[in-house]
Amino acid sequence: MSKVLTYLCPFCGSDVRVGSPCPGCAKKTKKPFRPSSKSTEDLDLPDDDFDYDEFIEREFSPLPHRRLHLRWYWWLLALVLISSMILAIIWPR
Repeated sequence: MSKVLTYLCPFCGSDVRVGSPCPGCAKKTKKPFRPSSKSTEDLDLPDDDFDYDEFIEREFSPLPHRRLHLRWYWWLLALVLISSMILAIIWPR
């Protein structure tokens, strides 16, 4: 048996089955809720100048393109910890 999808009515907050109007609000308005076209203006979607192939090449290329910008003392701390673990294995008490 499939799960019934529901959404919250933006006007009254009741749980409504997808594809049907809100039972409480439909009596008042006679129209189901439909998002306006203005609601997609603030989504920051890519425009017509967006080059999808260049984006895929830049993001998923096999070459490393993200560097770890760690301060020198973190590298030193990692080196000290690793060397102390190796020494603890080599010279057990």
